Amino acid sequence: MKQWLPIAILAPALALGAAGAHAQGSDFPDRPVTLIVPYSPGGGSDNIARATAQFLSNHWKQSVVVENKPGADGLIATRMVMREKPDGYTLLISIPAIAALKYINKELQDDPLVKLRPVSMLATGPTGIVVKGNTDIKTIADLKKTCSQPKAQCSWASGEPFTLLAGSGLVDAMGLNGKMTNIRYAGTSAAVNDIIGGRVTMVVTGTSSVLPHHKAGTMKILAVSSAQRLPQIPDVPTYAEEGLGEVEFTNNWYGIFAPAATPDAVVKRIADAMKLAAQDPGVLKVLQPLLITPVGNTPEEFTGIVARDQKTVDKLSDRLQAQ
Repeated sequence: MKQWLPIAILAPALALGAAGAHAQGSDFPDRPVTLIVPYSPGGGSDNIARATAQFLSNHWKQSVVVENKPGADGLIATRMVMREKPDGYTLLISIPAIAALKYINKELQDDPLVKLRPVSMLATGPTGIVVKGNTDIKTIADLKKTCSQPKAQCSWASGEPFTLLAGSGLVDAMGLNGKMTNIRYAGTSAAVNDIIGGRVTMVVTGTSSVLPHHKAGTMKILAVSSAQRLPQIPDVPTYAEEGLGEVEFTNNWYGIFAPAATPDAVVKRIADAMKLAAQDPGVLKVLQPLLITPVGNTPEEFTGIVARDQKTVDKLSDRLQAQ
């Protein structure tokens, strides 16, 4: 025999449930939030994380803490957030390399892009083909000529998987595949030091990491992936101008990810805050000198970008698995 609850009892219960679901988004955050960065302090991801955290702390009236968890091509930080409670209080800042993690770690049982959901792209920035400053290599043509010599001992550095994929495509496009040895690094900073020291010929990396060295003359940016020449370095041509415009996977982005089961209301609240951060003068003051452009798009827009880049990584996965 069925028993029916009186409406007087049932209605408050339904109202309480609805209020709880609403509060799950509108009351977020009611305690400190942590942004996990997969790389060492001082790089593009770290700079963006700290500028964003400062804005969010003021906007949310809650402490937003940045924690650097470098190692294993970003896997340590990524796996940490994958295991966190899906409540929005622990977030990952990652780059396109997240799409490659399932190919470079054979022990990884879960695809990060299944266990995590895209929230918002914080910013995007160009990559650059970079060599040591004050050498005979001053253009892409010089690089091709130097490294095509029979006895040339040219090499190119790659850090996390994004730079490996971008660099592989560019080396192919320059006709230097098989003429330059790839040297893997745990991060960009060590590769930059070896370029400056003359131990490696070239690196493909985000321009934010090398712009100060380019201006100081210790490094030389030969070309950039932007659609037009950058006003900060107008003498540097684009990849397209150098005949490299069809290379895939050359622009970098920095995005926020949350555990996959994070409620939609919380994800939307975070994404809305990222849109405001992209317009904040304090954030712009930090990012614009680094040639990084704030974006702050929606979860749906960012999900589409991640899916597109995942397809590109899938096509290039043989290069990752060969490492």
